[in-house]
Order: sequence, then structure tokens, then C-alpha cells
Amino acid sequence: MKPAPPFETPDACEAAFYRAFREGDLQSMEDLWSADRSIICIHPGRAPLAGPPAVLQSWREILGATGGVHVRFDCQDRTTAGSLAVHMGLEIIGEEDDQAALVTVTNIYELTRSGWKMKAHHAAPVHRAATGSRRPLH
Repeated sequence: MKPAPPFETPDACEAAFYRAFREGDLQSMEDLWSADRSIICIHPGRAPLAGPPAVLQSWREILGATGGVHVRFDCQDRTTAGSLAVHMGLEIIGEEDDQAALVTVTNIYELTRSGWKMKAHHAAPVHRAATGSRRPLH
């Protein structure tokens, strides 16, 4: 299998990430992560995973068990500073209705010699408030 072409922008890396997530494409998922030992991934409700072996194993388990996930990312903020880009937003997991899971996400991309790669993915569940409740959380 030939290596994936380099991602020229953080958006291209992000598109590949969500495509691999939706399609259960483990090879593409592995290709888009940085090989740097300082990568990190935090799945909703789970402890942080650090380093390529742990991060990639978690994706093998998720994609191997599901064959892909119905997911859409709604990016709400993008910031780029030098060789790092941070994208924050919401993942909508499942069919887009009242049963869909909402997950708040921060994705960090790093410009490497091989183009833009994923450096970190942090996802946490959004707890839906009771109907009519508009209380601040903090």
C-alpha cells in the first residue's frame, strides 16, 4: 500500500480524519496521526492516551468494533500559530436527531516534514440540560 499524500492544510488533515472515522478506514486513520511520541487522544469519558502505540490501538479498537461511525464535525473556531493549528467544535455522532450524541472537540494539528498531521484529539460529551433549563454551568 502506498503512503498517503501529505496534507497541505490542517483542514485537509481534518477532512481525512473524519472520513477515516466515518468509513472505518484504519490505515488512513493511522497515516494522518503524527509519529511524534507526544501525541495524545482523549475519547469521551476516558483517560488520556499518550504516544502512537496507545493512541493508534484505541482507534483500532473503535474502528474494528464499529466498521465506522456516523459522525459529523461542526468546526466553530480555527486558530493557527506557526506550525500548530487548533480547531474546536462539536461532533454529532449518530443520526442527527434528538438521539444523536453531542461531543465537544478540540483537534490540534502540527506541520511536520510530512505535511500537516494530527497531534491531539480531545473529545468530551456534552450533557444536554433538561428542557427549559438555561442555568450557567459555572
